Amino acid sequence: MLKLIQNEWMKLWHKKATWIMAILLVVAIIGLSGLTKLSERFTDTTWIEEMEADVVQMDEQLASPDLTDDERAEIEAEKQGLVETIVMNEEWSQPGSRERTIVDAYGTMSLVTLFTIIASAGILASEFSQGTIKMLLSRPVKRWKILTSKYLTILLFGLLLTVLVYVFTIISAFIFFPSAEGNSIIWSGSDLALSAIWGKSAYMMFLSLINVFMISTFAFMVGSVFRSTSLAVGLSIFLFFSGTMIVLFLERFEIAKYIFFAHDLTQYELGFKMLDSNTMGFSVVVVSVYAILFLAISYLTFNKRDVTA
Repeated sequence: MLKLIQNEWMKLWHKKATWIMAILLVVAIIGLSGLTKLSERFTDTTWIEEMEADVVQMDEQLASPDLTDDERAEIEAEKQGLVETIVMNEEWSQPGSRERTIVDAYGTMSLVTLFTIIASAGILASEFSQGTIKMLLSRPVKRWKILTSKYLTILLFGLLLTVLVYVFTIISAFIFFPSAEGNSIIWSGSDLALSAIWGKSAYMMFLSLINVFMISTFAFMVGSVFRSTSLAVGLSIFLFFSGTMIVLFLERFEIAKYIFFAHDLTQYELGFKMLDSNTMGFSVVVVSVYAILFLAISYLTFNKRDVTA
């Protein structure tokens, strides 16, 4: 099996597209960090001061004894919303720090997902389109081992890109941003101790990596079933971008909780669940079932397919 994986790994990196994707990923990470640092010079917070002035004006209105209960309740609700908006925007208008940049490293994982989809879709489908599948299957190796080696190669590729994201995000954070002041930083509306950033950032990267593996498994399945790289890439990317909208459109129906895209595991750490009824445990079960289903379809299709014609 190890020899098969090594062979698939060499074939994957023999393609220029693989190197281009890896280089683009590194350039994107460093470039985004540089642009973020540059944009801080042009940050205008006067509009926050205007909102604070509106809050003061609302306090003056609330001090008036002539207000009815309904008017007072309306002004208080408006003031509360404005205060929350000010707090949120003050947080995001703060100068960037290397700690917050490291914690937010998972935000670049969408690029890893896209690149891994491309690799997953073509690793088997290209064998059929180029006609090399016959030569591959002529070797005295069982089909399930060949398919497993290709799938494990994709997982390793996704893992490698994830490591690149994390490493170069840390490098960029130390190049472009100063250390956070004080003993904590603000992350998703809560205080996060500086000593906890490494554990938190690694955990978020791990959860994001699971999502990468899942959508890549789907692309791998489509490529093995339909033997079309373009179909596998197009369908996977379409669902990747539209999955959330599909879930929100169907959220009033019971079936929404069983849709794969409702179970992005990072949502439980971010505090913004797509469906209130979902839990981390339930999502892990659903994701596991989908993974088994995708792989079962891939193996059954590949083992039974006639490639002699």
